[in-house]
Amino acid sequence: MIDIKIYGTGTPGQQLAKSKLVSSLVDANIEYNLTEVNDISEFIKDGVVSVPAIKVNDSELFEIRPNGQYTQSLRECIQGILKIVKYGTMQQYIVPTDFSETSFNAYNYANQLAKLDGGYINLTHVYYPTSVDVNQYTILSNEVETVHKSKLDNYVKSLNQDWFGNFIVEPFVDSTFEIGFPKLSIIELSKQNHTSIVMGTTGEGDTFKKVFGSLTMDLVDECYAPLFLVPPNCHFEAGGIVTYLSEDIKNDAEHFLYVADLASKMKSTMRIVHYSKERDDKFNTEDCQALIKNYYPELDFNIEIIMIDDVFKQIENEIIGDQNALLAMSTKHRNIFQSLFHKSASEFVAANAKIPILIMSDRVKTHLKEA
Repeated sequence: MIDIKIYGTGTPGQQLAKSKLVSSLVDANIEYNLTEVNDISEFIKDGVVSVPAIKVNDSELFEIRPNGQYTQSLRECIQGILKIVKYGTMQQYIVPTDFSETSFNAYNYANQLAKLDGGYINLTHVYYPTSVDVNQYTILSNEVETVHKSKLDNYVKSLNQDWFGNFIVEPFVDSTFEIGFPKLSIIELSKQNHTSIVMGTTGEGDTFKKVFGSLTMDLVDECYAPLFLVPPNCHFEAGGIVTYLSEDIKNDAEHFLYVADLASKMKSTMRIVHYSKERDDKFNTEDCQALIKNYYPELDFNIEIIMIDDVFKQIENEIIGDQNALLAMSTKHRNIFQSLFHKSASEFVAANAKIPILIMSDRVKTHLKEA
């Protein structure tokens, strides 16, 4: 529960600020107690020098600037309040960035995902310290660290602008700057509730060049959040087909529903594909149909059972074609997908995919809101 005071004289600006703030708090499932303060003597007592203004928990004061700065300052105010309560249950899309075109492309994809469900973006830069040798001593370069942090701050600030003057048409963008190993940092961040990871499949920065291949492979198995891999020059596509490769619907149900929820929000057709090497396969199509009809009755879907000899070849056909807007899969089971998730095959997927890939390991808890 947070306590909020809104200071003003009943102007349209004050009422708009109240409306937008309340809407954001409700969407984030944040409990609040709100008081409107219209007495000028109370303004003076609480140190408010201009209105409208908003104070949280009698400590943090946000002033909403007039005229051409109103929209920007109100956006900053609402985001500042959401940050105090860690964005409530808003979906967080973590985008690891090395400031390359590839990571910016991943941001654009995450931006569209966040618009679907009212989520926000956390641009994350993990700085691995560089060092120089001076007279036989190793010295860490603090100046380079400062440059990287400043670059991230400026990047986030530029993305948080409302360029066209419309109120909060773009998702909020936050940032995380950490020093250490990218793999460990991102895996730890992925443990947070209501989180997904969105990353490009190549990086141009020196650090990502050295660690990206192994980082992606590690995340496939060790990430605690849904992992979206976005190839270069690949864009978010609403509509189209979202394909989910399913091995056992009973054990995949949580991941299955996450993909169904996503397909529904994308207004896409969901294509459920089961690969089989045995003609008497017991894949339960009835359970698939029941889950979708129960939770997402409006979702258009179809189910395909495909007899195969080589799963890797089938996956290759899926990822290099243009049939799918998104290909989703779970690594919870290893028998039929074993050949896909060894290192060389996964590297092939990351290097050759022409479409976005969504991978969910057996560690992933989707925290899907009740449909």
